[in-house]
Amino acid sequence: MIERLAATGSATDWAAAPPAVRDRVVDLVADTVAVAALGSGRAELRALHAGSDGSGAATVVGSPNGWPASVAQFLNGSAIAADQLQDGHRPARGHPASHVVPAVLALAEERDLPGVELLSAVLAGYHVGVRVGRAMGGTPDGVHDIGTWGQVGAAAGVARLLAPGDADAVRRAVELAASAVLLSDAATVFAGRTGGHAFLGASVQLGASLGAAAVAGLEPLPGALERHLAAVAARDWSDAGLEHGHEVLAGYTKAHPTCAHLHGVNDAVADVVAATGPLSDVVRVEVRTFAHAARFDAVADGELAARFSVPTSVAVALLTGRLDETTLTARSVCSAPVRELAARVEVRHDPALDAGYPAGRPARVRVERADGSVLTGAADLPRGDGARAFGRDVSRAKARRLLGHRFPGHADVVLTAIDGLATGGVRALGAALRAAAAA
Repeated sequence: MIERLAATGSATDWAAAPPAVRDRVVDLVADTVAVAALGSGRAELRALHAGSDGSGAATVVGSPNGWPASVAQFLNGSAIAADQLQDGHRPARGHPASHVVPAVLALAEERDLPGVELLSAVLAGYHVGVRVGRAMGGTPDGVHDIGTWGQVGAAAGVARLLAPGDADAVRRAVELAASAVLLSDAATVFAGRTGGHAFLGASVQLGASLGAAAVAGLEPLPGALERHLAAVAARDWSDAGLEHGHEVLAGYTKAHPTCAHLHGVNDAVADVVAATGPLSDVVRVEVRTFAHAARFDAVADGELAARFSVPTSVAVALLTGRLDETTLTARSVCSAPVRELAARVEVRHDPALDAGYPAGRPARVRVERADGSVLTGAADLPRGDGARAFGRDVSRAKARRLLGHRFPGHADVVLTAIDGLATGGVRALGAALRAAAAA
């Protein structure tokens, strides 16, 4: 497996990929940067920015100053995780672009590399990481995927960026990252604790450091994927039949600012309120879903925890008519109407829906109103995922909305810089982001 990964990763060339793949990579960069921008406005992320001396050449989204690449990797990765809007890959069970993009973006800017090399590195790291994730079959109970195969993807992307065409460098990067895998506490993430943001930031920073070490020639002990990563971080390792074509076309970007397991439920509710508008007369809601999603059945005690709560996210969506960065706020989550309705949301595990995961995230929703009428919604494969991936217009609208929310009046300049990566340098994007933060 390692030789196939190394050969493919080192030879990855964004410019030679099919048009749909090229477009998806650019859209993933835009989505990831926009998600980081939104997250960077949170109080806990702003506190992490304290103390910049402006001495580096890399950009931290949300800061007008220059930073060392390693610090930018940590801070941008942490911001990407904060609002639960990061990308993902359902069959691999993790978040590839969210690890790879901040890892290679900071280094490419620091070293003033061509944008096309950045795009090739994103594609290479995504490809390598997802294939390792597929082989893992998930993580053991209690271990979050952040820092496992995503970290391997970040290391591979950095090796491709700094040593294009060098299969040995990618091999070393993959095995070094597999040798120093993080085992992030899933309970911290799912409880909505702010420390969970830093798990992704630390994984990006560590993966990038190990990728750079591999390029410098530091050697792992061969066999780390099976000997170490599979032993400590994989639920059921199998590298058989892992050629799945262009993995970036099978990933997802999020429509809802919640844990991906909730997206079937959130989609079903979104379909209900799309037909009715906000509902103020709901007396009871029944949610049936697969086992992984049914675990998130507690009413949230705060805004971050709401991103991992079926009852609270359902209540917000029903009462406001939408679930996004403007409605899933501390004020709405803690309001009496939301808490009262959330307490009337019954979440049930339906074993019949278990077979629909990981092929989808199935959910069935039944909403009872005060007049006795009943509304129903159903979802299987969430919107934005795989065959239901968002078109470029929808993807760009999301990125523009998030960037505009954080940096009013600057979204189009940032997006133009991202579109210019194919023919220009990376520093134009950094300059656009710094100008937005300084405004």
